[in-house]
Amino acid sequence: MSSKIFVQPIDSDFKEYLEYAKVNDFNLEIASFAFADVLDGDWQKLANKYKYKYKLRGFKGLISIHAAFQDLLLHSRDKKVSAVARERFTLNLKIAKSLGAKYIVFHTNLNPLIRHKSYLENWEKQNALFWKEALSKYDIIILFENLWEQNPELMARLLQKINSPRFKICFDIGHWNIYSEVSMREWFSVLGENIAYVHVNDNKKDVDNELIPGEGNINWQEFSDLIKEYKLEPEIVFEVGALEKTKKALAYFKKNKIYPF
Repeated sequence: MSSKIFVQPIDSDFKEYLEYAKVNDFNLEIASFAFADVLDGDWQKLANKYKYKYKLRGFKGLISIHAAFQDLLLHSRDKKVSAVARERFTLNLKIAKSLGAKYIVFHTNLNPLIRHKSYLENWEKQNALFWKEALSKYDIIILFENLWEQNPELMARLLQKINSPRFKICFDIGHWNIYSEVSMREWFSVLGENIAYVHVNDNKKDVDNELIPGEGNINWQEFSDLIKEYKLEPEIVFEVGALEKTKKALAYFKKNKIYPF
């Protein structure tokens, strides 16, 4: 079985991360194209640098792309605001295709403080329309990442509406710890086999500061037990920043026999 482990490079140390992934048979989640300054600049030059200078084309592991997320409201009723989100997301899909990515991660960007039925219905409708069309054009697995959600119910409804084996969930355990009002078990119970990918980092239920597992208050044994209980095999992405922190996060998982170890 291929490795379930992904590391997320920092752009300035991309080559070092790439070599680390090659030596250990890990995979890569590239977040370099998630930011406006890159997308508005010469992103082709950066993509070619990865592909040819750093020989990403010869990389045998899986590639994932973390898409743009800051202030992007696909569901906005302001058509100009929505158009910017659509433009960014479409460009990210094109970049993912050019890099041969298997996965691409998008944030939900749902504001849970707005509880009007019309807002929630519009979020669901606009997302279903856009992602169904995207799936028809791009042969890639689209992952929706929980951000500020207080429970998994609306994400579950969107999954049912899209109903595609290539539209799945990226469960961000750090975001869950800060924002969710329901247990981790409920997220696993509701989303089940649709949890295909997990962002791993810790916090103290206060700030999304991407601590190394064990430095916050997340119960990692419960996380591992739930994966086994629900018979899941998600990809695991260590989203903790510097390479030394990534190595420490991996060591914590190995020592404590946390999935996938």
